[in-house]
Amino acid sequence: MASTTPPPEVSVALCTFNGERYLRQQLDSVLAQQDVALDVVALDDGSTDATGAILDEYATRDPRLRWQANPRNLGPTASFERAMALCRGPYIAPCDQDDVWQPRKLAELRAAVGDADLVYCDSVYVDAQGRASGGRVSQATAMLAGTNPIAWLFTNSVSGHASLVRRDLFEQARPFPVGAYHDWWLALCAAGRNGVRYLDRALVDYRRHENAHSGMGRSSSGRSRTAAASRTWLDERHALMRAYAGTSLRRHEIAAALAQALDEALGSGRGAPLRRLLWRHRDLLPAWTGIAALDAFKLQRRLATKLRRARMAG
Repeated sequence: MASTTPPPEVSVALCTFNGERYLRQQLDSVLAQQDVALDVVALDDGSTDATGAILDEYATRDPRLRWQANPRNLGPTASFERAMALCRGPYIAPCDQDDVWQPRKLAELRAAVGDADLVYCDSVYVDAQGRASGGRVSQATAMLAGTNPIAWLFTNSVSGHASLVRRDLFEQARPFPVGAYHDWWLALCAAGRNGVRYLDRALVDYRRHENAHSGMGRSSSGRSRTAAASRTWLDERHALMRAYAGTSLRRHEIAAALAQALDEALGSGRGAPLRRLLWRHRDLLPAWTGIAALDAFKLQRRLATKLRRARMAG
C-alpha cells in the first residue's frame, strides 16, 4: 500500500548532544509547524543522558522523525553537515536542541525565500527557563542580506536556528571547512550565489544559557579582550577566506587576496598590504556605519588591534 504521507517540502536537521533538559520542548515546537510538509532528521553526537530515549519516544509516535547516532563524537559543524546530508527535502532548516520555534516559522521562511539561496529571521532571547530575557538578536547585530560575500568574510548575522537553505546550496557548500561555523559558511556561500534574504520577524525563542554551543547563545557578562581571543577572531576569518577562495563563487579572487594579505600580516606583522586591499574594496565591506570609507577605516582599526594582540600571544 502506497504511503499517504506527502513528501517533505522542508527537512529539519536537528543535532543533539546531552540535550535532555530542553529537547522535548523543541521537538514539540518543530513537529507542530503549520502549513508545511516536513520531516525531521535528528543526529546525536554521543549523548550520555536520556537524549536517545527521548528521540526514540518521539520517533515511535511520529513517523516524520528519524534519528541515528554518530559513530564517534564529531562536534557541531561536522554533525550538522552529516545531518543535512541525510535530509530529503528541497529546503533544509538547521535546528538546535534547546530553542522553541513559533508555529509558522518554516511556512513564513519558505514564503519569504523567493529566488535566494538562504533566508533567515530574527530571534527573541529567552533564559534557561524560557522567559523573555530582553531584546532580539537584531538589536545587537546588523542583519546582513544580499549578494556581497565579502561582507560575510568579516562578520555574520545568520544563525542556523533561524535559517532555511536550499538543498543545492548545501551541496555546493560541501565539505564544510574544518573549524568553521556551519551557519556562517552557508551564509557566505549563499551570498556568493543567489543571495541571502532577511525576514524581519522574530520566529524563534533563542535560549541563552551557559551550556549553549554558540557564543551568541551563551550567557556572558562580557566579551574577552585577551590576546588569545584576538588570535581566534583572526583565525576564524582567515580560515573562511581561504576556504571561500577555493570555490568558484562570486568574488572568490578577492577572498584569496585577502587571505594572502592577512597571512602576511599574521606572519610578519606587515599590515600595509592588507590595509591597501581593504581600502581598494571598501564598497564591499560590512556596513557598520553606512558610509563605505568609514566602514573601511573602522575595519582597519579593528584588524590592527586584533593583529597587535594576536602577536602578543606569540
